[in-house]
Amino acid sequence: MDILRAPEEPAGGGDAECAKGGSGVPARGAPPHPGFSEASFSVPSWVVPGTYLENLRFLADKPVAGVELLFFIYDEEVARLFDAEFEGICEFGGRFVFTAHLPDDLRPEHEALVGRLAPLVRHFVVHPAATPEAWGAQARMLDAWAGEYGSADAPRFLLENTVPGLLEGVLPLLDANVGVCMDTGHLLERGMRPAEFLARHGGRVREIHLHGMDRGRAAVDGRLADHRAVRPGDAWLRELLPSLRAFHGVVNLEVFSWDEAAESLRALQSCREAHWKGMGGRGDG
Repeated sequence: MDILRAPEEPAGGGDAECAKGGSGVPARGAPPHPGFSEASFSVPSWVVPGTYLENLRFLADKPVAGVELLFFIYDEEVARLFDAEFEGICEFGGRFVFTAHLPDDLRPEHEALVGRLAPLVRHFVVHPAATPEAWGAQARMLDAWAGEYGSADAPRFLLENTVPGLLEGVLPLLDANVGVCMDTGHLLERGMRPAEFLARHGGRVREIHLHGMDRGRAAVDGRLADHRAVRPGDAWLRELLPSLRAFHGVVNLEVFSWDEAAESLRALQSCREAHWKGMGGRGDG
């Protein structure tokens, strides 16, 4: 099986209900990732310049199983765009497993966005509050939302590691029905090991944002040093691979260009081939 082959379209079933604004999580499958257990590779909703729908149409024939809908900033302009495209986004509910990255500055009024997305997305990813004074209020808000929009089967609201100490500050205040999203780039930027983080929080990690570091490129193009394509020779990736193969959640290649997403897919294909070669050539086709 070729990691770069587009997956067969999974069974749909949620988009009509989503378009009507219904409640409940639609049944939606994602093809297993070959060589990585049931992890499904996802990419952000910005891999080419354009709107949500323009990116979904671009990705429709690409070898990814899911899309992370980005709401880092949710101002009036983004709200108008999302409202105009919402029905069209829902039409892709049978093609992609959707997750949503909620606004960085998450506030109680964003519950309207959560409620609208709830029938469509599998996970909501949240950045922890930036100051200890805000941790308690954020924890109470997330616990309430998890009770209203959550799932009895698995957490839907996931707190992401950002600056060291923030996740660790909020996590003990949260109910067990709130999980963790591990962001590898944020860890690497601070000299931390993703494999070690996953071992420590493994029972609560439901989504992985998989991306690397490239300070050389950042010096040239002026973009962030993280959110870069992964490379098969990276020691941290080799260390993480055994856990990644056993991971049953969403693996989001959180890079913001299709070229870098495709580069990451090729790197993971190379890792997969090296793994089977090390196993004596016993692959799955």
